[in-house]
Amino acid sequence: MQLTPTDSERRLQEEIRQFLAVELADAIALPSTLVERIEVLRGWQARCHRAGYVGRAWPREFGGGGEEIWCQGFSEPEAGSDLASLRTRAVEHDDHFVLSGQKTWVSWGQFARWCGVLARTEDTTPNHRGISMLIVDMRSPGVELRPMTQITGHAEFCELFLDDVVVPKENLLAERGDGWKIAMHTLGHERGTAALPRQVKLRTWLDRAVRAAAERTVDGEALIDDPEAQVALARALIGIEVLRHHAYRTVGEFLNGGAVGPQSSSVKLLMAEAEQRLAATALDLLGPTLQHGAPEEVAENDFWYETYLYSRAATVYGGTQQIQRNIIADRVLGLPRE
Repeated sequence: MQLTPTDSERRLQEEIRQFLAVELADAIALPSTLVERIEVLRGWQARCHRAGYVGRAWPREFGGGGEEIWCQGFSEPEAGSDLASLRTRAVEHDDHFVLSGQKTWVSWGQFARWCGVLARTEDTTPNHRGISMLIVDMRSPGVELRPMTQITGHAEFCELFLDDVVVPKENLLAERGDGWKIAMHTLGHERGTAALPRQVKLRTWLDRAVRAAAERTVDGEALIDDPEAQVALARALIGIEVLRHHAYRTVGEFLNGGAVGPQSSSVKLLMAEAEQRLAATALDLLGPTLQHGAPEEVAENDFWYETYLYSRAATVYGGTQQIQRNIIADRVLGLPRE
């Protein structure tokens, strides 16, 4: 994989730096409530789109991504890790499907306009062969959303109830029965290529923790001067660097024409572990100053509390650690099932 930027890539870097110098100041501080955050992020996404930085590699006729929010309707109350056992059903009629069922853990569902819903369209065995994907207009009659408040205090997820929702046949993605293949392709990218931007975010969080530890003191000593703190931060950095190199390898194979396959599960494992290690390290390191910090440190303290709480889900969303290890054992290493 070529990591040295070309002349055109260097020009793009400079162009983006200039854009960020002008636009980033208003977008960098996110409000505390989720609804306000979504509005800020919508505006930020719109500015990036106008500047040509959203979906930059997309063909021009597709608009480079637009500004709509989409969500996924995959998991169900009794079909999470065993997704192929889902029971949401789509019955075909002359020019439409009638969709009924329930989905859960729908991220940002209350803000989304469209949802890619996995539904059973035929009774076949094995189960995954009878699943199709339908693109559902979230404003359709029969769609009900119930936000789910998380431990962070935000209702980022929803339960989605589908009561005889009419979906036009042209909203069937690919062919009947292709839903499982589409879902696995989608999840492979989520677990693999998503690690590249995620490791960037984790590195910025690490730098933020180091900066806070250097600024804060206990009994006159900077937190960063504690040798154990330095070791803990070094371990967090190692985890992020390992993730970065795996992410480069995965994306490099994809850009060279390869497919994102079951190997992405190993990247998902590394990504979750790196995030949880960093969040726990930061909370432990800054702990003595979090509860009785100065007023100007309240927003920073809230950030680290929320970051730690949210990180607990990293080993669950996108497929649990146990499921990822099963995929690696079965489809990568070819280990015996017993």
